[in-house]
Amino acid sequence: MLPRVPRIFLPALCFPVAASLQAAPSSPQDQAQFLAGLPVSSGSPLAELQKSADYLSHRDQLSKKWDYGRKVRWEAMQSWARKHLNHGSTRGVVRYLFGGPDFLGAHAFFPNADTLVLGGLEPVGAVVPPESLAAPALAASLGATRQAMSTALFAGYFVTREMNVQLRQGNFWGVLPLLYAQLALTGNKIVSAEMVRPFGSPGVKIVYRKGMRGPQTLYYFQANVANGAEGGRFLSWLGSMGEGASYLKAASYLMHSEGFSQVRSFLLNASTLVVEDDSGIPFRHFDPGLWKIKVFGEYNQPIFSGYYQNDFRDAYATRANSGPLPFGAGYQVSSDKANILLATRTGPAIARAKTQPKKKPEPAARPVETAVAKAKPEPRPARPAVVAEATKPQPPRTTVYLHDAVSDSAQASASPAAPSPRKSLIALEAEELRIRNNPSLSREERMRQLREIWQKQLAVMGKTSA
Repeated sequence: MLPRVPRIFLPALCFPVAASLQAAPSSPQDQAQFLAGLPVSSGSPLAELQKSADYLSHRDQLSKKWDYGRKVRWEAMQSWARKHLNHGSTRGVVRYLFGGPDFLGAHAFFPNADTLVLGGLEPVGAVVPPESLAAPALAASLGATRQAMSTALFAGYFVTREMNVQLRQGNFWGVLPLLYAQLALTGNKIVSAEMVRPFGSPGVKIVYRKGMRGPQTLYYFQANVANGAEGGRFLSWLGSMGEGASYLKAASYLMHSEGFSQVRSFLLNASTLVVEDDSGIPFRHFDPGLWKIKVFGEYNQPIFSGYYQNDFRDAYATRANSGPLPFGAGYQVSSDKANILLATRTGPAIARAKTQPKKKPEPAARPVETAVAKAKPEPRPARPAVVAEATKPQPPRTTVYLHDAVSDSAQASASPAAPSPRKSLIALEAEELRIRNNPSLSREERMRQLREIWQKQLAVMGKTSA
């Protein structure tokens, strides 16, 4: 007969396991679902937090804005891409420089990209596990994330001034919480996330998947691609990936200047497909002997003075004109004012993208959740001292707030008593919350009033209705 095992062994084995399960932090996927206002798994430490009044308000506001943006822009972009972007390069490497953290736009056009590289000047940041935050801090952090995403959900791109306020403070800071939320909103599941520095500048590598498709990789790097050492290192690393597709939107017309000639030449040489609005690579740089050009939508006066392209306008009077756009693009939120240039390479590249020189292997990347638990993956930028507007340095921006484009005379004539755009948006969000919580309104009347508020928010941000 076998000896009986003393009962005291059972608790000794079980209690440490139970304690370790309780101590397990939320995963990047649960954090993404949480930030996006979507249900987390039942065993997640975030499940209980989703029952709070503050969280329910966050979920309601974000879901309504996403529903609106998806219907007026994102689904139309998907449909257009299925018809016009059926090209082999869209399933390989897609480079989306100057786009900041705009995963939504990139995923609408290139849902099957094996590798998607985003670039901007905004910090990578971190997501502090929400379950570790006190209720007031959590509510404030959710509000900042929601506000930073508002313009992207309405207009299709992020705004530097808004992100400078929301993304450099709080517990969900930098672009990482925005990438997480967008991945969740589009039905993607995060497999892993880690901080990386393959060429020196800070970045994050997120592996994600959707349905039965294999894993895909999203990179975001905080890097300046202006001519210089940092931009050169970034382009060298990008070149090691070989040829692929490029996407340019709301790119501040930076590549119209010689200060960004290196990245302009790189994209022309390394791309087999370019999708852009008029703020990207100037039309004159597409050699007709190397590129087949199609233009869509309407070409109107750019919102930035000095960047009107006569040759781009003339292309609309040729067979290159391929019809209207069913969505707004770039700085033109209204579909009847937006333009898209689609360039497909037909000739050989002028020069192959340079491969990255071999160097010593880098230290193993740190998982995001481990990096957050130990320390921030990068120091938070110090708040700059207040400087007179005329003497403030103006670094190249990856995204531009539309109020930056108004003329000096328009600025001079503006009323000094007018509230700042941020204060106006906060007031409109409070009004939006009041409408949602008004029990006397019918569903139809509530939606009518909410649409009016959303149009006012767009107007404050200097944009026209979609």
